[in-house]
Amino acid sequence: MHSPSENPRGGAVGRWVGWSLVAAIAVAVVGLLLARTGVAPFAGGLLLAFGEAALVGGLADWFAVRALFGHPLGVPLPHTALIPRNRRRIVAELRALVENEWLPRPMLVERVRSFDFVSNAFLPFVHSHKETSQDLLRTVARSVASDVSPEQVAGFLARAAARALQTDDLVQFLAAAARRARQEGWLEPLMRQWLKRLEEWAASPESHAVIYAHLERAGTLYRGQGWFKSFTYQVAEVFGGLDLHAAATLLQNEIGRFAREQGGDEGHIRRVLSEGLEHIEQKLRDDPAFVRGLRNFLVETSDAGTLPVLFRPVLASVQAEALRELDRPDSPLLAWAVRQIEGWLVRVESDEATRAEVNGWCRQIAEAVVDRHHAVIGHLVEEQLERLSDERLVTLIEDRVGEDLNWIRLNGTVLGGLIGVGLYLLFWALSTFVGR
Repeated sequence: MHSPSENPRGGAVGRWVGWSLVAAIAVAVVGLLLARTGVAPFAGGLLLAFGEAALVGGLADWFAVRALFGHPLGVPLPHTALIPRNRRRIVAELRALVENEWLPRPMLVERVRSFDFVSNAFLPFVHSHKETSQDLLRTVARSVASDVSPEQVAGFLARAAARALQTDDLVQFLAAAARRARQEGWLEPLMRQWLKRLEEWAASPESHAVIYAHLERAGTLYRGQGWFKSFTYQVAEVFGGLDLHAAATLLQNEIGRFAREQGGDEGHIRRVLSEGLEHIEQKLRDDPAFVRGLRNFLVETSDAGTLPVLFRPVLASVQAEALRELDRPDSPLLAWAVRQIEGWLVRVESDEATRAEVNGWCRQIAEAVVDRHHAVIGHLVEEQLERLSDERLVTLIEDRVGEDLNWIRLNGTVLGGLIGVGLYLLFWALSTFVGR
């Protein structure tokens, strides 16, 4: 507990306060001696009045100051320790003050709407990091690509496809896409590539080994169908009527010939693809039951069904390839992205319409953040204050206003003394006037 001569947090002003009370006592004692001995009754009374009033004023202000932070002299008098006793109300008032008066939502929204994000935030940041833009982009892109979960993205795409198919416009779009794919041969490059791979595989030793293994397995199954078939099979092998290696070679040649023929304009696979696309187009346009069944299938399989299973390996491959590309020091993808960003930045700096568009986008996002999270300001203020104990809260307040409170006490001492002098002179004048 602070003594009457202490200031709340010490310091030069606090020492002056203590010495002012000592000086008030000394002045009062000198005045009393002068008045009682008759050496200087008027001056003594004046000094006594000044010292008494200054002492009372200083002690009264000390009591008032200490009553804010604790119990003066340790005595729990009513209406003392105001700050600790009213802690909840003070915290609530401070929260309301900051949230509704100092940083109200309309004021923040108005500031956001008038703030030039491009000139004051976006472009200065970009220019200060221009030399490291590619490394910064690489780091951000790699972090994003690493954090992406193919399973989650697959589920998201599946659900999005299921929701999108609820609209008739998308059904018509898919029907038109099927028609154009049929008319313009969109699937033909894939078909030719697949047939080319099939032809190459048919000519490889690997295909010979695979075909021979299947023929050998078929022969084993044939021999197992009875003693007569097993006997004739063995006779054919002995006399050269059955050569599995030659048969495998013939099948290789036939597979290669099939792949070459189907790659031509009259290939059967081309016709099957065209008819299949035409059938899908017709179903999408004219068969509501087909569309309804497709929608139901997508909805039912959007979380853990066929679509996520189909999407997942594709997305995992894309993710792995993207990470490999980002790890390349001379990545053409990164170089292209940097060129695109730099070109866009030039447009932002030189084109007022683009600048206004970017500013509008930033303001829209910032305004949405203010609208959604404005209450967080008050919550943070309250949370920080609630973390403080009563003693810590009192100490923080005293650290910031202690000097001002000491000036109040010092002013109380001086003002009290002056009031005492004034009253003494008033009463002396009245007594002199009445005595006459």
